[in-house]
Amino acid sequence: MTMPQPVPMRNQPRPNAADHAKLWILHGAAWLALMIYVWTAWVVSGDFRTNTTGRGSEPDWYVALIRGWEVFALVVSLVILWWFVVRPKLRTGRFGFDALFFLGCMALCFQEPWINWTAPQFLYSTTSINFGSWTAHIPGWTSPNSELVPLSLWALSAYFWLVGIPAYAGSRFMRRLRTRNAGLSNLRLVGYTYLAFCVFDVLLESFITRTQLFSYGSTVPALTLWAGTDHQFPIYETISWAGTYTVLASLHFFRDDRGRSLPERGIDKLRITSGRLRTFAQFLAIMGACQAGMLFTYNIPYAYWGMHAVMAEPFVAREWRTAGVCGPKTAYDCPAPNLPIARIGSPTNRIDR
Repeated sequence: MTMPQPVPMRNQPRPNAADHAKLWILHGAAWLALMIYVWTAWVVSGDFRTNTTGRGSEPDWYVALIRGWEVFALVVSLVILWWFVVRPKLRTGRFGFDALFFLGCMALCFQEPWINWTAPQFLYSTTSINFGSWTAHIPGWTSPNSELVPLSLWALSAYFWLVGIPAYAGSRFMRRLRTRNAGLSNLRLVGYTYLAFCVFDVLLESFITRTQLFSYGSTVPALTLWAGTDHQFPIYETISWAGTYTVLASLHFFRDDRGRSLPERGIDKLRITSGRLRTFAQFLAIMGACQAGMLFTYNIPYAYWGMHAVMAEPFVAREWRTAGVCGPKTAYDCPAPNLPIARIGSPTNRIDR
């Protein structure tokens, strides 16, 4: 006689699911605490001020481009905020997953300037609206003069539309692939998505670097396309950033039948009676996962590349790009072969010849 087999319950939480959720919530809370500490220290220190070094020496076409781009960035950001966050909240009275996901992507702006941890590699311009950068107040930061980095406001808002939207689109792409081929393994699904993001990133970054909306000023020449020009592009950027996109798209796509992403699973087992507090806990878990994704796929690899990077001469000669962080008129020479890597506390890295 054949014994009937038990029917498995879909997405039944494991006994340690609550602990799993607690770890992700605490992880997100740690990130939030770090943000509050760093941004507060930045504002009260007096480093929160506009950097105008070299402003006025840029070509007129560039000034017009930046002003138009800043307006575009503001409009697009407000549209996305309305469509994915505010509008659903007004309709349902709660923040759904998409709202928390886009807010989590927006919080990644905290890591935007971390690419310059070991050396100035990523350049904005003093032409743009900026208030310097908060990186000098991050515990363990090593690169000097980082408070002068003119972190463009449009680059921060871009985490809605240059990060959140592509990640959301990547999730939809994964859904379409799975719909067309239900037997497609998760590994191949993620692999195809990563390759698609590689193509997308090359096209996107080609436009951005050619127009110099931002620039990869310091790169490893042997791993850089058009090395030495003002539109040079490191191929390892695509390898890393496509990885970040893929992590975010996977976070959005791989959800259970209750709509819970991986870091949220088990939250229902926690003794949280307040609906608002539960939503906040979900946000912390999602935001923390986003932060971990960007840290490990992008900023940690770039900390390594920064120790081997060389700044192209066209940027060294343009104060509105180097912004007083490095260069002939500062205490620190920009990254160059056989030049010591500048560190906070060292008076200079310049070698007298």
